Amino acid sequence: MSRPRRVTAPKSYADIVSSDKEEVSDAFEGTESENSDTSADEADLESLPTSYEPSDKFIPLPTPAQIAEAKKFIAEQTNNCASIRAEYAKQKKVLIQIRDRLEASEKLLLERQASISPIRRVPQEVLSMIFLIHTIEHSQSTWTLMHVCRTWRLAALTTPSLWTRIKLITVSRKEKKSKSRLRVSEGYEVCSKSSQLIRALQRVGSAPLDLWILMGYNEWNRDSSLYSDEEMRNLIAVVKRQLLRPRLRSLRIQTAEYFRPDDAFDEFDFRSLKEIEVNRVFPELFKRIAQEVGDLRSLIGPCSEVLSLKDKLSHVEELSIVGEYGSDAQSVQSLLSTSHSLTALTIHGSNLNKSFKTTMTRLERLELWNVPPVWPIVCPNLTHLTIKPYMESDYEDLYLPHLVYLSYTGSSGKFLTCFNVPALHTLKLKAAGGKGEVTTGMRRVWIKNWNPTINPVVFKLIDSTVNSKILAKVLQEMTNCEELYMIRTMINSDLFNSLLPEKRVTTSKTKKTTKSAQNAKSKETWWIPARKLRMFVGDMNGCKARLNEEDLWMAASNFVAMREAASVPLEEVSLRLDRGGWKDFVKDDIEDRDI
Repeated sequence: MSRPRRVTAPKSYADIVSSDKEEVSDAFEGTESENSDTSADEADLESLPTSYEPSDKFIPLPTPAQIAEAKKFIAEQTNNCASIRAEYAKQKKVLIQIRDRLEASEKLLLERQASISPIRRVPQEVLSMIFLIHTIEHSQSTWTLMHVCRTWRLAALTTPSLWTRIKLITVSRKEKKSKSRLRVSEGYEVCSKSSQLIRALQRVGSAPLDLWILMGYNEWNRDSSLYSDEEMRNLIAVVKRQLLRPRLRSLRIQTAEYFRPDDAFDEFDFRSLKEIEVNRVFPELFKRIAQEVGDLRSLIGPCSEVLSLKDKLSHVEELSIVGEYGSDAQSVQSLLSTSHSLTALTIHGSNLNKSFKTTMTRLERLELWNVPPVWPIVCPNLTHLTIKPYMESDYEDLYLPHLVYLSYTGSSGKFLTCFNVPALHTLKLKAAGGKGEVTTGMRRVWIKNWNPTINPVVFKLIDSTVNSKILAKVLQEMTNCEELYMIRTMINSDLFNSLLPEKRVTTSKTKKTTKSAQNAKSKETWWIPARKLRMFVGDMNGCKARLNEEDLWMAASNFVAMREAASVPLEEVSLRLDRGGWKDFVKDDIEDRDI
């Protein structure tokens, strides 16, 4: 049997207060008796309270009068809040109505303003032509234009020529598992399934197609086992079923070696074909094209395919001959001699006769890849030049007064010394040798040459290894250089230190009244290398050489500060190390960028 619990009578409020007074009083008495001998303790005792009231520990209870007053206040405020809520609800409805009226009025105003805007006066046919020019020149998708307004959407949907650019692709087994889909590529609508292709062809109508066939061909993955030849043939068959004898305006084929179109294009109409680009030899296809096609405007392909259409190139404007010519070199030279309407030309191969020369007054863009260091074409109106000789040697002077872009791949720079390009804006230099060879080439072109004729506004140095101090001297010779880009090229602190502005003392002599007496005055002036430079971008992503990051950061910061002190501040100095982010020493950190 358990022991009964002891019951203690509850204490009243007065008993609790009395007991608390006694405890405090005992505590004061004990403290006073124990510490009465020391003066410090006496001071502590004097600071303690001499009395203790219940209000110090407990909140006083409200009186009946206070309770009655509080209830009256609560009732009044409750009624007040209710009336305010009712007024708020009423005014809210009014505000909503006013807002709706305002939005409706603004919509009517906008519609009336739009009805008399200049774009409304443009006929739909002209608007369709503007859309067509925009999408072709800027490689843009028509879908973007359709999202502007109903009028633009209607104009786009009723213009079949805006939907003719279709890109047929086959995806690998791995890519099929991905849920993401690329809808547009370089202005072409991408179709990898029959259902996508059928919808795209419905918008084309009877307009001639711009067809791009891409299968198993990219620089990252050339494994032909991942792609199906049969899938591409099925997509081409869908085109033939949807469009009776489909017409082509342009044909672009980039495929792996195993793809052979053969009879895949047997029902296509090539009479409207104006542009062709292929990366491989398709003899049967080109034989069929040669029988039907009229005058071509653009042709890019291997030498044998180009020569098979030589009778159709009387009005060709863009021509690119890819690969070695071999025994066809003489035929290629004969073709170039009669192509006077060309505005863009690309030549690949090293079989050109060094004595060959022709004149093309309309040529504006020229690319020479792996050709001997010769100048086979007289083109005084050239504006863009890309050149990569398979060997370098001295050549006669070349005066190109309208050239604004020059891309050169080489190391010794011998061929560069022959160029006189007074209007050059951009120089893109990609080295193809070691550090010593590249440095020697730069010295030959800009330092040892008493009259450098290559003075660009934008200088891009790519995949190069060069002595930093020599590069600084080269930049001093480029008096027009405003932007410097070093891409996959090592940069160290010596380059920034060599470009630092310096204060130099100059002496000027002034004659006095006595002719024999002269007084020399000294004056400090800033000597500023590359004075016009305003942008420095260095991308060392991919460079594996060791680098003292702390010294580089300090040199770059000092370079920015000294340019600021010399009153020629820089707009941007951005650097990126291997596998790192960009750091801008002029502004805050920047995001990733394209250069």
